[in-house]
Amino acid sequence: MNESSDFHDVFTSSDDSDVSYDNLLRAISKCFVVIVGSYIAGRVGLITPTQSSGIGTFVSKFCLPALLFKSMLELKFSEVNWLFLLGILIAKVFLFVLVGLITLLVKRPMNLGYAAIFGIFTTQSNDFALGYPIVQALYGKTHPDFLKYLYLIAPISLVLINPIGFTLMELHKYKSVEEESSSKLKTAVLHVVKGVLLNPIVFMTAIGVIGNFIFAGSIPGYLDDILTMLGDAYNASALFYLGLSMVGKVRSQLGIGILVPLSLITAKTLFLPLITWEVVGWMENGNISTSYSMYAFLYGTFPTAPSVFLYASDYGIAQDVIATALVLGTFLSAPLMFVSAKMVTLIVNTGTAYKNVLSETSFDVSIISIVCSVWVVGLFVASGKWKRVPHRFTMAFIFSHILSCIGMITFYCNGETANWFHYPIIICLLVGVFSTRCWTAAMAIALCLLHVRSLCYVLRKQIWFYFIGFGIPVLSTGVLFLIGSHNMKDAIDPAFHYGTLQACFSLVILLFCLLVTLFSLIWWQRQEKQIVYQRLDSQRHSSTNSCIPITNTNGENVDSAENTFDEKPPLIDSLIESKGSSVQVSDDSFKDATETNVKRKHYHSYSEEHTLKKAASIEDLFPYNSNFSDDVFTEYESSGADAMESVSERTCLLNQCSNEQRYVCMDRLRSYTATSLVNGDSPQEEEPKTVRELNKEEYQTAHHLILLLILLLSMFTGLFLCAWKVFHSEPTGIYVEIEFLDSFFNYGQGLFVLMVFGFDTKLVFSPIVRRQISKYRIVYAIYVRLRRLFFGAEVLRLPKLNDLDAPTKQTCQQFTDYHKENCIRDIVRDRRFRYQTFKKVFTGTALCDWLMRVGLASDRSEAVSYGRHLVLGRVITHLTSEHNFHDAPYFYKFLDTFDYVSC
Repeated sequence: MNESSDFHDVFTSSDDSDVSYDNLLRAISKCFVVIVGSYIAGRVGLITPTQSSGIGTFVSKFCLPALLFKSMLELKFSEVNWLFLLGILIAKVFLFVLVGLITLLVKRPMNLGYAAIFGIFTTQSNDFALGYPIVQALYGKTHPDFLKYLYLIAPISLVLINPIGFTLMELHKYKSVEEESSSKLKTAVLHVVKGVLLNPIVFMTAIGVIGNFIFAGSIPGYLDDILTMLGDAYNASALFYLGLSMVGKVRSQLGIGILVPLSLITAKTLFLPLITWEVVGWMENGNISTSYSMYAFLYGTFPTAPSVFLYASDYGIAQDVIATALVLGTFLSAPLMFVSAKMVTLIVNTGTAYKNVLSETSFDVSIISIVCSVWVVGLFVASGKWKRVPHRFTMAFIFSHILSCIGMITFYCNGETANWFHYPIIICLLVGVFSTRCWTAAMAIALCLLHVRSLCYVLRKQIWFYFIGFGIPVLSTGVLFLIGSHNMKDAIDPAFHYGTLQACFSLVILLFCLLVTLFSLIWWQRQEKQIVYQRLDSQRHSSTNSCIPITNTNGENVDSAENTFDEKPPLIDSLIESKGSSVQVSDDSFKDATETNVKRKHYHSYSEEHTLKKAASIEDLFPYNSNFSDDVFTEYESSGADAMESVSERTCLLNQCSNEQRYVCMDRLRSYTATSLVNGDSPQEEEPKTVRELNKEEYQTAHHLILLLILLLSMFTGLFLCAWKVFHSEPTGIYVEIEFLDSFFNYGQGLFVLMVFGFDTKLVFSPIVRRQISKYRIVYAIYVRLRRLFFGAEVLRLPKLNDLDAPTKQTCQQFTDYHKENCIRDIVRDRRFRYQTFKKVFTGTALCDWLMRVGLASDRSEAVSYGRHLVLGRVITHLTSEHNFHDAPYFYKFLDTFDYVSC
């Protein structure tokens, strides 16, 4: 098979390359036009689901098998590159196993079904509906034999990989049933084998191979006409059915729930191309290897086949996740396929041909990234988050990234002159790049320890985080300077000043940081799931115990909850003992505390499992010198278990620490609380939340998790690029594409930080809206409705006092004259939220309860209406003037007659 000269000719001929490129653009465009058109037709109801099913049956049972059968009959097996197919098989099996293992490690309880369906999703490509038109447009004239490989690659998934996944899903289905027997397992295996053998694609491929030997590679004329007619009907029908199959697939996968679909899409459209590119490139040498490795990369970018959703539906496993990933992956793969296909047509004769373009790209991205990073730093400083954990580590990561960007900018401005100024530039650049990788690992470790161990533990060990983030990069750069030499010969990436040696250093650091980050995230997720299930088990246990009747000395049944009220709760005992004689507890406050839901549900069950020492006073966590009063109980009105949880979450009290260590931990937390959390968030909650949920908001767990996943993607890209630099010497078009992608990920991390942390509405947008947009009523009304839709909150705009209606004025006047003083005396108090004390406030729920108790409202809806009259009349106001009155735990305050709330 003399492909080397043909391949080189096509890429050195501009005419052929242009024709391929034009055909490619038209092929991708017409594919997605058909897909979008059929999606709209299905969405508006022009084609019903039943009709869509009929089209799917025609495509999968008739057209595609006929196309496969014809291709197998005509294929010349003597010219097949079996090493290429072996490389595709190895890459797919590796990714299937990797995704399956990660799913098994993260998913709790262990779920074979999820591991199988996720593995199938990341390895089964849409070879024919989307892949065939693109390959035909790109290689139809130059490499027509590449089209045949699609028919040979498809059975790799259908015959070898998918049956493994089906078996795992069958095992999961039968394992979920308590009755297990060898006969059921045998039935499951036979079911899988039968399904594989009777699959039309597998069956016709096998029959085609047999027919190839019978007919000696030629098709009889009458059979060829029939197969050609059915095959010609495949392309448009398959694309049309693909669009119809996407209708109604995206379901409630918003917010943090989109992370799993995006992770699957990343694995399929980026990791699989990179793996196939590397594996095929390693297995062969020469120009043939170059052409096949680039073809393997292009093949990997094809999106997942819609049949994967059918598998998920049949087994009832992760249907929403697969559907969302399928729809998003199909459309997100379009630009990647387009760019990759264009780069495939690119021949790189010398490495320096694209050096200037890459340098300019890195320079531009660095400038933009610095601006974004400075913006986020300003937000962190303005909100006080820079003092918190883990935001202080995020700040260090941002500064490291700014350092790398400054190094790139100075290098671009200084050029490649080898004077003394070269060394500080390279030090700045290398230390910055290495530090961003190491700080990614450090942030992952910190987040893991915050949720698995405690805040106190992270504060105690934070010096090691700074060593990982700054120490290792500085040491690595120093060693590289000592043993390396400046070498930029034929290098495309200007950041690699020390050639292969620097690539080896980068490879080691990337591999280390990648493994540490992955291990930390997996361990964190495992522990989180275990905590959730342990909590559910303890709640079921406590609820079971609460139903056990208790008999008194007279033999009468006494409710267990009432029986527990005869004594003070263990927490109160501990608090009184720890404070000694300085603590005064009134009967009224003790009575109020024992009437809460705290003691009834949680204190008794908790005391059976944990014993709180005298030194373990929760009051010591707060840097306030106040007497033990009703304010203490305000923190625990939602749940006593949350109070206990706050101790174990933020300290090492329940981790077998010594008393001496506990005292040190308390002092450290008091100092941290006094300096880091004084600028807490606004005390507005849509509903009461547990201490663990509040801690996650304080740590911004979801934000950091998204950032870490993006940085993981960046490290994976860098890892593949460094591996190529170490083990290969010939640059290719795909290599250039990965260079540009790695450059963007390296010097554009400020953009990612901006996307994750840079849009704090309370600090950035709300003041602008209140001052500017409120001048335009129509725009302001639209904004208010959008804000209520997306955030569940409204920006309150009060009418002028003269414009109030008569009922509102009468209600406010009556309340002020006859009820205001009594209401203030009954419900207004100082309350604490997130380590801040708010003076003379009350909650919306408390006012509703009071209005109903004194007879001013007959039910809660009437109480809400009454409260909104008081807001309009400036009798009460929301603490930040952000909400109207709601029957919710928002904080409100009474206004004096001279107070004025801005509109």
